[in-house]
Amino acid sequence: MSKRYLPLIGGGDWNDGLNAVGTFWKGESIWLAFFFYHILEKWQYIFNYMNDKNSRKKYKQIQQRLKKAIQKYAWDGEWFIRATKDSGEPVGSKKCRYGKIFLNAQTWSVISNCVDRKYQIKAMESVKKYLLKEIGPLLFYPAYKKPDINIGYLSRYAPGVRENGGVYFHAATWALWALLELGERELAYQTYRNLSPVIAGLNPDRFKSEPYVISANIDGPDSPYYGRGSWSWYTGSAAWLFIILLNELLGIKPDWSGIKIEPRIPSHWQSLNIIRYFRNAILNINIRNKGKAEKIYKILVNGKVFKTNIIPEARNKKYNIDVFMI
Repeated sequence: MSKRYLPLIGGGDWNDGLNAVGTFWKGESIWLAFFFYHILEKWQYIFNYMNDKNSRKKYKQIQQRLKKAIQKYAWDGEWFIRATKDSGEPVGSKKCRYGKIFLNAQTWSVISNCVDRKYQIKAMESVKKYLLKEIGPLLFYPAYKKPDINIGYLSRYAPGVRENGGVYFHAATWALWALLELGERELAYQTYRNLSPVIAGLNPDRFKSEPYVISANIDGPDSPYYGRGSWSWYTGSAAWLFIILLNELLGIKPDWSGIKIEPRIPSHWQSLNIIRYFRNAILNINIRNKGKAEKIYKILVNGKVFKTNIIPEARNKKYNIDVFMI
């Protein structure tokens, strides 16, 4: 941790293209700060389960210190900065000529729920304004027009290509997740459609990549080949997209005590069927939407009214679940 109690970035964090930001071990990663907070929050469930009060208290204090540091040093007025260099200069700030706003710091402010909701909303409004494009959410904007020895190798890609201001699919799936967390169901669904290789592949002369697999990158607006897919068969991003669509959009996700049913589907979906295998149980889930799909008003499990939206774990059993939304 830095003297300001923020994680050091070293030779890069999730984005190894920021490999020159913190090579003297002074630069800080704001994305990593949000991610670390998120992991510590998940640990709280484990400590509660184990009745480990000492660890729970210890790591809750670390969370609180981390949250204070983020709120004090990372907010740039309309969004969160991405990092600081060894020199202390910000990366992903309005002060920057290139790379003014980075996607991951904004989306993970929401996913981690580390900061007050008003900051999350404002950060994602900036994402909508600067990063959401018809091809999906850009990793950052604007692209670097020349190499920056204090940023790293991402600035050596051509503008708009790969990690230099294009869509990086892995990060784009997190944007989809963040929009769903904020209740932006319609925009999240449109963002998914913008990212879908099936839909992009309907214009093969532009997309050029296979329409049946995920491409790691889609060229951004600073590229002369805007909308071109590249580096396909990207399995890690494909897995993230699948999990977010299943867990967050369809809302069929594992919980500590079973499967939680919390659909966040677009309002025009009237019905869908999902078969989910979970710990040797088979869940045949039918969702019916009679309105705007804003909330569940009734759940039937094997024909009987169920009082909660968490189906408890039961091995070697089959459930027929009817979910009614309005």
